[in-house]
Amino acid sequence: MAVDIDDNEQNEKLRDIWTNYKNFILIGLGFLLALYFGFTFLANQETKRNEVASQLYQEILIEKIENLENIQLKTNSLKKDHLATPYAGRASLHLGQLFAKSNKYEESINELKWASDKAKEVSIQSLARYTLALTYIATKDYKNAKIAAESIASNGFNALKMDLMGDIYLLEGNVDKAKEAFITALEFYKDKNELAQVIQTKIDALGK
Repeated sequence: MAVDIDDNEQNEKLRDIWTNYKNFILIGLGFLLALYFGFTFLANQETKRNEVASQLYQEILIEKIENLENIQLKTNSLKKDHLATPYAGRASLHLGQLFAKSNKYEESINELKWASDKAKEVSIQSLARYTLALTYIATKDYKNAKIAAESIASNGFNALKMDLMGDIYLLEGNVDKAKEAFITALEFYKDKNELAQVIQTKIDALGK
């Protein structure tokens, strides 16, 4: 009997709560449902955008270098419509490298600057700055080559960065700084990479 009374009281309280607050409860539920469906819709849209960007990037990669104009058009489309995806930066880096291979250094520099600043991935930014430094070296602009090399931020590029800095110092005629940079690069690569032999050869060529 006592249990029945307690159950009745509990049910009565629940009915009172529903009667007094049903509008707030319904509004709250409606708000939560709207949030759920809203987030689901946005997530689906983001997935679709990434799929489109990925497909466009794949098309860029399989294009031949002779079709630079087409590659540039698709890259610009990624930069304009899919800036939030990683594919815009990757495509920009790829285009900048192709420009450099085609000896279109001004176009390469402009594209690589964009990638080094706008790419969403730090590794792509660093690779763009590394390639930018090489492009500046090709144009004998050692001052800007050094600026680009020094701006490489990814730890994974430290060895390449110091090897590159060594090359730049050597081109500037600063043998001591060049050797110091090469030795630092060698410490990263020692017993780990074939590039260590190349760097060691550079150090040996500079003498004691």
